[in-house]
Formats: sequence, structure tokens, C-alpha cells
Amino acid sequence: MADRATAFQIHFNLFFNDPTILIQALTAPGALGVTTTDGNKALAHVGDSLLDLILRDEGYSRGLTRGQIELVIDKIVSNKNLAKRGVALGIDGYIRNNPSQGTTISVKTMATTMEAIVGAYFRDQGRKFESLERVVRVLGLGWPGDGDGEEEI
Repeated sequence: MADRATAFQIHFNLFFNDPTILIQALTAPGALGVTTTDGNKALAHVGDSLLDLILRDEGYSRGLTRGQIELVIDKIVSNKNLAKRGVALGIDGYIRNNPSQGTTISVKTMATTMEAIVGAYFRDQGRKFESLERVVRVLGLGWPGDGDGEEEI
């Protein structure tokens, strides 16, 4: 798994001070050789909240209503969108999957992994907002139409 984490860091130019947190983010619940059955769920919980925070902050900066902001958040952080972005980026090739799932990475597993990567990078980089902005940009999860590789939602 260390080889996958190294390849991930090089491919995405997201280098971790502690690669073990990236390995945790790339590990699906129930994967073999994992001491906890939760896998990346705890980091995903953090990442989900961070995505919500950065998108709310951006919506506020744009002077949008709460309703307008909620619509964008619902689209960007939906499992469908997170999984679509993860597959487009090739992140499925880095995930240590649950053996009961075979080689198929489910929408839920991909979405959870995307959130976990956000949480892992933020924590690894000293919980700095700039690191959150960076990982969101690299994963294409920023505000629609801001040139992050994602089209207008």
C-alpha cells in the first residue's frame, strides 16, 4: 500500500508529511490487513465537513443566499459527483478495497475516499485553510466554473 500512496502523491503533487494518513484515506472499510473495520470513514467524516465549510465560505464571499449555497453544496458533495470526479482522476487505482467487493469500486466507496483524502491532507498539513483550498482544487471539488476542471453545475 505504501507504493500506491507514493504513486498517488507524485501523480497529484500532494505530498504528505505522514504518508500513513494517506494510506488510511485510501483504505476502504473492511479491507484486508487493516486493524479497524472503519477504514477511511473517520477521515471521510472530517473531509465532508471541510468541503461543506469551504463551499459555504465561498458562497458567502460571492454574496449568495443560503438557498443558493445549499444547491451548490448538494451537487458538489453528492456521492454521485464525488465518485464521478474520483473516477475521472483515476483514484480508483489507488484504493485498497474490501475483498468482498472484488475489483469494483462502488460509488459509495469512491465518494468516501474522496472525502477522506480531503480530511487527510488538511490534517497532515497542519489544519491550514490554504491546504484545504489546495486539495479541493486538485480534486476538482471547488466552486463550479472556477477553472478547477469541473464544469458549471
